[in-house]
Amino acid sequence: MTTNKVFGIVAKELGFNGSGMTRFIEYPTYYLLINHQKSAYSKSFYLNVGILYKELLSQNLGGEDIAGAFKARDPSAPIHVDFRIERCPTMPVDLAASMECCVTEERMADLKEILCDALQRLMAFMEKNHDRKTIRKLSDAKQLSAMLLKEV
Repeated sequence: MTTNKVFGIVAKELGFNGSGMTRFIEYPTYYLLINHQKSAYSKSFYLNVGILYKELLSQNLGGEDIAGAFKARDPSAPIHVDFRIERCPTMPVDLAASMECCVTEERMADLKEILCDALQRLMAFMEKNHDRKTIRKLSDAKQLSAMLLKEV
C-alpha cells in the first residue's frame, strides 16, 4: 500500500471530496484543501493544507478547479492560505517524524491512524479559526506558520 492510497482512504472517510493528490471539503465561506506531495528525496511525503475563501474568488469553482489548485496555481483558484499540516497549532510536535517513521518501517495501518488524527485536528482547528481575520491574526502572532496572500 502506498502513502497516496492511505491518504486517499483517510480523506474519503473524513468527508473530503475529489481524487488523486488533492482533496477538499466545501464549507459555506471557504474550501479546505489537503494535498499529498511525495518527497523527492525519500519514500515519505508532505501534507499541504490550503484555504480558498469564496468571497475572494473571481468565479465559482468546480471540483476539478479546486483539485488542481496546488498543481496549476491558477489565478482563478488561488490558494489564499497555504501551510504544511505539521505547522497547524493543534498538531503534535512530532507529527512529521511519526509519519516518516511509519513510511520508513512500512507501517501503513499506523500511518492511517496518524493521518486520521491529524486531519481531524485540522478540521477542528479550521472550524474555530477559519475566518480571514483570525487566520491573519494567528499568522501575525507567529502561531500559524503559513503563506497568506495579501487579500487575506
